[in-house]
Amino acid sequence: MLKPLLITRWILLLIGLLGASNLYATHIQAGEISYQSLGANRYKVLFRVYRDCGGAMFPASVDLEYRTTGCTGVPWPRAAMTLVPGSQRIGNNYCATIGSPCGVGRPTNYETGEFTTTVTLAPGQWTLSVFLNARPDVGNIVTGTGNFYTEATLDTRTVATNSSPVFSSNSQVVSFVGWRLPTSFSEMALDPDGDSLTYELVAPLESCGTAVQYAVAPQQLVPDPSAPGCFVNLPSLVYSPGFPMPSYGITGACPLRQAQPYFSLDPASGSIAMVPALYDPAVNSALNKNVVAVKVSEYRYRQNPGGSRTAVLVGTLRRDMLFTVVDCGNNQNPLPSPVLVNGSSAPQAATTPIAVVPGQLVTVRLAGADPNATQLLTMTSNVEQVLPNSELTITGPSAHPTAQIDWIPPLTLAPGLYYCTVTTTDDACPIKGVQTQTLTFRVGNRARATAPARQLTTLAATPTPFQSQVRFTLSKPGVQTVLVFDHLGRQVATLQSQPSGEVQWHPAAGQPAGLYLARTADGRQVARLLRTAGE
Repeated sequence: MLKPLLITRWILLLIGLLGASNLYATHIQAGEISYQSLGANRYKVLFRVYRDCGGAMFPASVDLEYRTTGCTGVPWPRAAMTLVPGSQRIGNNYCATIGSPCGVGRPTNYETGEFTTTVTLAPGQWTLSVFLNARPDVGNIVTGTGNFYTEATLDTRTVATNSSPVFSSNSQVVSFVGWRLPTSFSEMALDPDGDSLTYELVAPLESCGTAVQYAVAPQQLVPDPSAPGCFVNLPSLVYSPGFPMPSYGITGACPLRQAQPYFSLDPASGSIAMVPALYDPAVNSALNKNVVAVKVSEYRYRQNPGGSRTAVLVGTLRRDMLFTVVDCGNNQNPLPSPVLVNGSSAPQAATTPIAVVPGQLVTVRLAGADPNATQLLTMTSNVEQVLPNSELTITGPSAHPTAQIDWIPPLTLAPGLYYCTVTTTDDACPIKGVQTQTLTFRVGNRARATAPARQLTTLAATPTPFQSQVRFTLSKPGVQTVLVFDHLGRQVATLQSQPSGEVQWHPAAGQPAGLYLARTADGRQVARLLRTAGE
């Protein structure tokens, strides 16, 4: 018969093993918390988490902690966040041949899950957090306890309601990054309240107020792939929020060139640029995995007596990301696309602000290109998600797709800088190459206050595609002038609508197949006309 003390120890050990099984069940790769105001001090809170597909499944619930006492005040209030049915999505970083693997023994991948709950928060300075275990072994931080902790804050003392920013749908969270390839991503977020956002790199956390310990980047002498017989000296440095993974810019002359840390985050747009420089060929090596964290702060302007304004911090959210360095062989990432504005044949850099005026149409066109000439490219954009009254037209996938943005900024849009992204993805296998460009629009002064607000109306053309003729009908009857432009923004025809508003176009026999844009002279109505090869 077991003694009572021994029985107690066995019970405690069993409880500990069961607890460890629950805590260590999932390898947490990334995650963030967001919240939405429901009114009357109630908030819907969402925790989006990314797990290693080789680990255990998501639990049915996780705990949300919320407090106004900083990192003190134990025990903190908790609310169970339940897994949203159907929210699980498997990552698609691989080519179509590989698909979206998920499971033990299959190619490394991630799965997204979402947990939600509703809480009531009296006016105060609140911190919402989730604490989980375990992080996977990675190369840029000392995992230590292996704990994962993320948080969001909101300050409801000076604002009646506030909803947090939400990361754009095409932002990168768990991604492959090519060894020695210039790579750009976006961590752009959208704010439903129109608050101003700033971005900064921060240290990941393992608990409230406790940052992870960064590892040391090993000193190495590696061959320079751009010059035979030349080497690059990678210095021994401690990683940090501003240098969170082994990414370098190369300077100096052969035979020994020098590496300078290069990992940038644009504080205004959330654009990230890097050149990963270290790769371990060992299968599933932890040295190739890097945790990077970004913090988004939202500011709301308060009007002061005398007309001045003060920016007030009303909330923050953090996102932990995981970048895995891979050897892409001969594949290169797609090239940055030249930007053509309003039909100009002179391209400008994506970093150059595009001047726009509320109520006036601006057309921006980007053409995809890739150093690997045989690859098919796909272009996507978040423009319709982030710029009100905008429309996107994309051709492809093809070796040379195009993305065209038509935007009439509303007259109510405040002057300032606005951003959107265009992402080009190749079809390399097994790992696709990705390049994301961030476009900047500088909105100037509003048009005359008496001018009517202009909305961009899309007209349906038939047949689509067409060969010898196409027709569409304007939103109002009457004779109007309609201009037709080719995919380079060059005007190719001037048409007149019938009194009924119907417009017909019979392109000349020599007019090539492709995408055309027809729009009324005032720019308020557009029709996209896709012509195929002749009969």
